Amino acid sequence: MSDENMKDSIIDAAFTKKNEEENVEQPEKPEVSEENKAKLGDVVTFQRDGKDLKGEVTSDKLENSVVVDMTIMEDFKEKDLDFEKTVVRHGKYTIQERAEESE
Repeated sequence: MSDENMKDSIIDAAFTKKNEEENVEQPEKPEVSEENKAKLGDVVTFQRDGKDLKGEVTSDKLENSVVVDMTIMEDFKEKDLDFEKTVVRHGKYTIQERAEESE
């Protein structure tokens, strides 16, 4: 086999393998159940850049995430965070305290 044919063969094999990998269905990530999703006013903890953070959910309208206000932490200023609020994906936080439901 000439070098040119071998090169073409290797390139074809690489593209075939890539296409096969792309066509394989990826297992879906398990969805977080509604009861395990944080609601407005809930207090959640999560990690960001190796820091343990805590905040109150200020918006639960996003499909895959919640908006969290971190200023409830006593040491918020000492943590030197860039923002007061952040977005946290469902499954990446733990609910520490549920908001009281109004009737």
